[in-house]
Amino acid sequence: MFMTPDFIMSGDTCSVPRKRKITNNRNKIGDDMGKRARSCPLASLSLDNSKVKQLSYNPLILGDFSLSKDGCNTYLGKASIPLIKSNVTLPIDLNIGFESWKDTFSIGTLDSLLHWICQNKFSLANVNLITYRGLLKKIAITKVDPYKNHWCMRLSKVGCTVLMDEIETDQKKESKLSETHQQKKFVFYGHQFEESILNQIDKPVENNVVVTSKIGGTRCIFAAEVDGKFDTGQIVELKTHKVMQNSYHREDFRKNKLMNTFMQCFLVGIENAYFGFRDRHGFVRELRNFEISSIEDDCKKYWDRGILLSMLSNVLSWSIPLISDDKVYHMSFLGGDHINLEIVENVSYVPDWFTEYAKSPIHECDN
Repeated sequence: MFMTPDFIMSGDTCSVPRKRKITNNRNKIGDDMGKRARSCPLASLSLDNSKVKQLSYNPLILGDFSLSKDGCNTYLGKASIPLIKSNVTLPIDLNIGFESWKDTFSIGTLDSLLHWICQNKFSLANVNLITYRGLLKKIAITKVDPYKNHWCMRLSKVGCTVLMDEIETDQKKESKLSETHQQKKFVFYGHQFEESILNQIDKPVENNVVVTSKIGGTRCIFAAEVDGKFDTGQIVELKTHKVMQNSYHREDFRKNKLMNTFMQCFLVGIENAYFGFRDRHGFVRELRNFEISSIEDDCKKYWDRGILLSMLSNVLSWSIPLISDDKVYHMSFLGGDHINLEIVENVSYVPDWFTEYAKSPIHECDN
């Protein structure tokens, strides 16, 4: 068994959860997650012991795909990333359409990314992890945002490669149930801002790029949703934020909003984030482009890229060697000072068609 000083293995007083009835119901798994997380885990990683390393990072975009935005996440094939309009008239009313809008967001599965991998006959021989960018970002900011950023990841291994998707935490469920009318508006404002400044060809779709990168010693393939691009072809991240009226607003913006934006862009290699600053009535009064390299310089007082990337590298290098074939694990951070890993199923959830692909001889491990 792979071991480092940074985590604690289970002992005589801590047993692996008993095998329970197999279910593919993600909600059922999520309902049980909080209860299991309070039991003794298979392994724990202390946030206090996470090492800061000097890591290089060079993402490469391999391709893209699109999904329908109707709540079904239907795989549509190649992406068609829309251009940002060359002329945008201010102010932009972000309230238009809110009353008839329905939030179709749901925690997605990896099926679309797995479909892309099979369709493009991509070799998994040197790939340690398949996941989504959002999950990598959540892990990276764990140490700097331990109160709001609770998460639970589901992991399973097929062939040489670990798959990681997300399980909804109790914190997230409670947040949804208690969401106010104004909070729902803030979510809608982001969608409306995109529709207002992008040249949409047809019905809006979710466009994703597929990225490969090495995070420390972990070779990853992950998908990342992208919003639009400049006429130069450069992909750009779109964001909205309230108009900042005092030093407290500006400090909070640098400490939180720009940290999250930076990690979203940095992981993919996106060089620009385009912000619409809205007043309290939901009207965008200012448009401003931020270069990702300048964000890092401007915010070094509040957070450091090296710490964020090291956190991500440490968690991946700790957890991935512990994942065995044909089992399902939950890795979770629910506050406190430890990340926990536990076995929850004795049969993999990975689709049979992808298991067959991943276990073919062309994907044999090189080690």
